[in-house]
Amino acid sequence: MSDGLANSDRELLRTKRLLAKSELRRAELEHLIDTGQSFQRRVLAEVEDAKAALQVANTKLTHEQERTDHLLKSIMPSSVASELKQTGGVVPRRYEEATVMFADFVGFTAHAETLDPLILVQILDQYYSEFDRIVANHIVEKVKTIGDAYMCVSGLNEDPKSATRMVDAARDFLSFVKNIRPFGLTPDMPAWQIRIGINSGPVLSGVIGYDRLSYDIWGDTVNTAARVVAGCGVNEILLSRSTYDLLIDQDGYEPLGSIKAKGRGPVDVLRPAGL
Repeated sequence: MSDGLANSDRELLRTKRLLAKSELRRAELEHLIDTGQSFQRRVLAEVEDAKAALQVANTKLTHEQERTDHLLKSIMPSSVASELKQTGGVVPRRYEEATVMFADFVGFTAHAETLDPLILVQILDQYYSEFDRIVANHIVEKVKTIGDAYMCVSGLNEDPKSATRMVDAARDFLSFVKNIRPFGLTPDMPAWQIRIGINSGPVLSGVIGYDRLSYDIWGDTVNTAARVVAGCGVNEILLSRSTYDLLIDQDGYEPLGSIKAKGRGPVDVLRPAGL
């Protein structure tokens, strides 16, 4: 009888030990599961953080790309900017029937000597910003500003109306300058005045520079346009015969004879009537 009890006690003790080991293993297993789940949650959180950081970086990159595109398109035609981005360079081109316009302010040197620099730049910015809007509306390309002179060109897209568009833009330039008094000019200050010269013919175009890219056009057509504007009167538009010949509607222009163009000789010019 005592041997049976002893065997039962041993069996009970053995069972208890097995249960204890089982509980320990279960606890170890639960700990492993908890540790694995915690690790999984941490990994998932790190993945989400990395995805968020990547999204922020992509957003910044997209913003910088858009900013770069905007800057490029502000200094050169969109087609030229696209070519520069895609190929890293721009092939120089020749256009046979381009129309070039120069617009400069009369007496700018006196303005520059008498106006506060901040006011001077503020006034120029108002004029040039409006000129930018005007040329965009008329599908004309701004080339650059040179001090008080604004230079633009049309006819780089084989548009038969390019000369007409340029003259229309010139009319809007003159109307704005004559009718709008920019902020910064006090009542006792004289109004600003402008001269506008237009000429048509072949030009070469391209992008030059390395650190500071510059889109420009060259040729006798450009030089002659500069000579035409030099022959303008105050608040006047002059266009050469070569521009007049490209106009869709040639009514309403007054022949003024010719002006002397240095290195070119006489250039026949006309003036839009009623301005």
